Amino acid sequence: MTTRSQNVPRATRAPLRVGMISRKRLERLARQDSATGAPPERFDGEPEPSTPTVQAIQAHANGYARREEQRFFSRIDAELTEYRMLTRALDDDIAAYEMKTDELAPPDREEIAEGHGPTFEELRRLERRISRGRRRRDELRAVIHARFTAARLRASRYYDHSDEKIAIYWGAYRRSGTRDRTVDHAPVLRRSDWLTTTEQTKLLELWQGRTDAQT
Repeated sequence: MTTRSQNVPRATRAPLRVGMISRKRLERLARQDSATGAPPERFDGEPEPSTPTVQAIQAHANGYARREEQRFFSRIDAELTEYRMLTRALDDDIAAYEMKTDELAPPDREEIAEGHGPTFEELRRLERRISRGRRRRDELRAVIHARFTAARLRASRYYDHSDEKIAIYWGAYRRSGTRDRTVDHAPVLRRSDWLTTTEQTKLLELWQGRTDAQT
């Protein structure tokens, strides 16, 4: 008797590959761009040389990264709302707990030391509520972190795929024609800031404890 595995989503880790049809198309575009006689230029102050085909690949990769960013926000909307409300509630509970412990009268301190009395029970309820809130907050942070990491990996994977397209295109572009090329190296795609920055950005702040990031 066999058992069926649960239908869980799986994200392949294999890199995207440029197929033969896409490779032939890129080589054809390279020959066409070379035949026009327009040398690779730096458009609008871009740091890397570019051609219309390179710009199209760049725009397509940027669009994919933007869709991943929007999909990430749409998928964590409920968790993010709960996280923000929970964080505010935790702040209020911690402030109330600290205020009550700072203003304890000597008889109340004795009751707490002995483990009985209304003040002791009230502080215990606050402690349990704070503990539950912290556990749930950590769970939500883990969910947001996992979904952000998945979105970041998918977007980075697509940029890697686009870099491979650029390499194929640029190799064919340099082989086409007889004119000297003023630029030897292939263009490097610019990646979205949320994929490259090492500082806390709006997206990273969501799972690092910041609650003021706006979507």
